[in-house]
Amino acid sequence: MGIEVTGEAVEMLARSLELGGVDPATGGVRLRVARSLGGGNVLQVELADALGTGENIIEKDGVRIFVDPTVEDAYPDAVVELDPEHDRLAIRSVGDDG
Repeated sequence: MGIEVTGEAVEMLARSLELGGVDPATGGVRLRVARSLGGGNVLQVELADALGTGENIIEKDGVRIFVDPTVEDAYPDAVVELDPEHDRLAIRSVGDDG
């Protein structure tokens, strides 16, 4: 299955790209996972001018999402979605209640 991105998440990313002045023809949003001090995983989101080495790309509704291998290592089958309570992106494994 891989990584899925919800429509609400794509809308938020599109606004971020526009506000950040990133050229949508070449740039996009990079997703990566880092280990937190508490031992869990943290989704990191950053604006990017180009696809990085080893990254996969998801294109949805005109938004390019560069997926670092760390995301797929930590979450082989996952959904990136908007967390409405905190107005930020979240990632969860498919099958997790969320």
